[in-house]
Amino acid sequence: MVYPVIMKRIIILCTLLVMALLMQSAFRTTETPLQEVRSLYLDDLSNFKLKGEAFDETLRPESSSQARINAFQELRHSFKRIEFMLDYLQPQDVRDHINGAPLPKTERNAPRLVVLEPKGLQRIEELVYEEHPDFGELKKLSREFVYQVQQIERFAQRIPFDDRQVFEAMRMGLLRIMSLGITGFDTPMSNQAIAESKTAWQAIAAYLDFYLAYSEDSKLKESISYHFREGEQMLGQSDFDSFDRGAFIRLHLQPLYALLLDLHHDLKYETALDLVGGVMAYDYSSRDIFSADFFRLEYYTGLDPEASEFLAQKKLGRLLFFDPALSANLERNCASCHHPDKAYSDGIAKSHATGGGFVSRNAPGLFNALYSEKFFHDLRADRMETQMEHVIFSPKEFASSYKSIFNKLRSSEEYQRLFKEAFPKTKGQINRYQLSVAIMAFMSDLKSFDSKVDRYLRGEDIELSVSEQRGLNLFMGKAACGTCHFAPSFSGLVPPLYQENESEVLGVLKIPGLNELDPDEGRYASGTVQDEAEFFRFSFKTPTVRNIEYTAPYFHNGAYEDLKSVLDFYNHGGALGLGMELPNQTLPGDSLKLSSRDLADLEAFMMALSDTAGLIRAPKRLPKIEGLSRPIVNNE
Repeated sequence: MVYPVIMKRIIILCTLLVMALLMQSAFRTTETPLQEVRSLYLDDLSNFKLKGEAFDETLRPESSSQARINAFQELRHSFKRIEFMLDYLQPQDVRDHINGAPLPKTERNAPRLVVLEPKGLQRIEELVYEEHPDFGELKKLSREFVYQVQQIERFAQRIPFDDRQVFEAMRMGLLRIMSLGITGFDTPMSNQAIAESKTAWQAIAAYLDFYLAYSEDSKLKESISYHFREGEQMLGQSDFDSFDRGAFIRLHLQPLYALLLDLHHDLKYETALDLVGGVMAYDYSSRDIFSADFFRLEYYTGLDPEASEFLAQKKLGRLLFFDPALSANLERNCASCHHPDKAYSDGIAKSHATGGGFVSRNAPGLFNALYSEKFFHDLRADRMETQMEHVIFSPKEFASSYKSIFNKLRSSEEYQRLFKEAFPKTKGQINRYQLSVAIMAFMSDLKSFDSKVDRYLRGEDIELSVSEQRGLNLFMGKAACGTCHFAPSFSGLVPPLYQENESEVLGVLKIPGLNELDPDEGRYASGTVQDEAEFFRFSFKTPTVRNIEYTAPYFHNGAYEDLKSVLDFYNHGGALGLGMELPNQTLPGDSLKLSSRDLADLEAFMMALSDTAGLIRAPKRLPKIEGLSRPIVNNE
């Protein structure tokens, strides 16, 4: 009969299929997740090189502009498939040669001024999308790019990495998608930001799959797969202007950031905190991006919040912050220019100066001020101790000296006791290090990461209004605010490493409404050799917009009295948009074409970033200093 023969053949085929699957499974188990990740990474890196070479081939007169654009977009997507790993393993190479901002910069560690011209994908993109590109420059940039990718590929063969680093890279990749990807930061010309973010999202999911197979926590695996799947669907259904960034972060990206940490622990790999201590600027153990424990105080200040004497240091710092004994005339303290009720700004264009007149720039608020690489509007101070010295020595501010201050403090029995409690290892020695540490310890409580926006993005039981939600999406989308005021600090602290502060040339006017540039040359005149480049003229540090509700007037000169005038300034394209000459303006000079409703929504969103729960008032009394009588300068 035919039937038994057919059944026999089916049984044989099924047996062979099962054996093949078992052999395949046995073969796969010979490779660890790390080995599979490494193999995929090297394959993707090789593909990236091939796409670079293919793009270079389109740079011929006979090639159409559309062929160049198509090849460039393929190149960009091949980069997005490896960006989270490559930028983690070789961040300096990526910034210098692959995907740095299309602006000149200076060599930071050089003893003299060394200017580095822009190159890499972002600079190439500017030329690719020009109607009549400079083919000579484009070809030069492309060949340099291909050469650098070839070198990176060779070097990658020898770079070791472990499971811990893969997880760090994946979570860092989520931060990059949030702050640089969906905002359009590194692809402003192509309108491909959401599509590229989808590619980066898919890449992280593909690499993570190797690890999911080794977890026995089915609920955890199901949750991770769900958020990657649903997040990918969101990224695939919207264009740049309509994409709901707030919902995407709240519903999928933020949960995944926490779940990847859970999987990291579930698989029992070491974490960054186990091995590298204070190297990372953000706390790898944090589950929430928009929270007070995301940034690491230890990284930015060297303070140890776990130390037994830290509370005593904060107590001492509060007294010093509000004590006029630090000034020569016993009439000024830190709160003279940083009022608690104004988020530690002072509400006027420029603070009153000692002896009359005004200081040269507006007093910024102090919430989250410690989470910074450099200080002052012109970035001239590289640590808080240096920042304090500028205030102490300035004839327009404290007009004092360390010797004078220390003599006063040492003559106070109460201060001597407080310093001993705060610094037991040095038996209460009073010096400039301890002065700065105490004031930084006080400022560590000036944290602002619990606004309505933070709680919404953390997924808590709170909703933003329709206007606030629209403002969030405008801020991180069409209005391009988020490409300079990066989440989650909403300042110029550059993600995903958060180790560098940006400055911008905006073309701020001396008086709004009158087409005259403010004469302050900013970073260019800071006295730092590496900043004496022409493109830093009129460049100023990008501040946070958190608590902007309380910190008017705005900009370094305090010339803009309300947020509406600031938004109008940006909407019109700064000085260039007003028809003025400013060759190195980093703010695009074309209009953002924001409607009156858009501007109102942006303002509503920024007001929702208010959070002054950490506000600390002046003490009711100050330590007694023999022979000195001074009032408590509260300024509330």
